[in-house]
Amino acid sequence: MKIFHTQLTSLTNRLDGLTEEIEDAARRIAQTIISDGRLYWASDIDMSGVVIQACSGEDRIKDSQPILDEKMVDFSAMDTLVIASSSMSDSFLLSLIDKAKSNGATVIVISSTPQDESFMTTVDFILPTGVVHGLVPLESGKRIGSPHLLMGVYIYYHLFFAVTDILEEHEEN
Repeated sequence: MKIFHTQLTSLTNRLDGLTEEIEDAARRIAQTIISDGRLYWASDIDMSGVVIQACSGEDRIKDSQPILDEKMVDFSAMDTLVIASSSMSDSFLLSLIDKAKSNGATVIVISSTPQDESFMTTVDFILPTGVVHGLVPLESGKRIGSPHLLMGVYIYYHLFFAVTDILEEHEEN
């Protein structure tokens, strides 16, 4: 457990370097909410807890709507789609991104897998979790303990706090 904790702490500390990117993504989410756009969340199975938290949890982001099955959504330029994925290999998530971008929506990706350059230019924000393999090595050489969801939720909370601050400031003005 000590190895897992040490490695996990390293991953969470690395997110300090994403502060500006997370704040920019949070501003875009807040703009979507303020301008009556729609805020959609979708994920692969490993990261489904991020969608549940964002849309149904105690600390959900206002007006968040899940895309839980393979139904397609009609996106507009006022909308934002947030994707949480451990690998970005899910064909449905990739088709959602394509549809959202072709309709002018903003796309934010929380992903564990480093992306190629063409993918990085397709989406508006990439918030990498840093999880590329298990954190704990076994004697056999295998690695276990891949905290995709844990890091996804950690990034979600960074977004949640930033969006909440922006929306409160907007309501005061």
